[in-house]
Amino acid sequence: MFRTLKNALSFLLFAGVLLVLVGVARPANADPIAEKSPQYAEITQSLGELTQLQADPNADLEAAGYSAASLAQKISDLRFQKYIQETSEDYGICSNTTAATVGVYGYDPDRKTATPQIAYLGAGQTTDDDWACTGVFLPADATVAGLDLGGEGAIASLVDGTRLTISENSTTGAIEFDAPIYKVLKAADTTTPLPQLSLADVAAQVANAPVD
Repeated sequence: MFRTLKNALSFLLFAGVLLVLVGVARPANADPIAEKSPQYAEITQSLGELTQLQADPNADLEAAGYSAASLAQKISDLRFQKYIQETSEDYGICSNTTAATVGVYGYDPDRKTATPQIAYLGAGQTTDDDWACTGVFLPADATVAGLDLGGEGAIASLVDGTRLTISENSTTGAIEFDAPIYKVLKAADTTTPLPQLSLADVAAQVANAPVD
């Protein structure tokens, strides 16, 4: 009886120590991005405001800069981005399925003072999940489905946690994304440098993005 009790206590002690060790060994990035991304509060606030706007029968959508269709699309995008942040544990992953090298922005999350820098992702490559892909460089001569660059270069910035596939429309040649863009940043909107490169210039760059 005493030996059985002793063995049981020993097992419980071992199990407790094991649980503590598992807790300590849990990766720092195991929590959803929503718990550490400053974008989450902005997305949640915008979603609430636009949902109220949509529900108001007396709302002047045109004055707010929307049509009924564009407002519905924006709300759908925000809901999807909120879901991304609540479920993803990686900061951002970009896959290039086009036939040419593309420019992407990102940084190493382990370096707390790091800021996104441009890197070049080769055709068929996917960025490493230990590297945060935060956006895609869009040269001024790029054609992007659903976006009007107005003849300016820009960064298609992503919600933290996005798994983005960059593709090319086989008919029009336009760049396509399979996830909504967070913001389109022109030179006046960001301190992040935008290189003065054309699509051909980017395609000629040596691929150097960290890849999986």
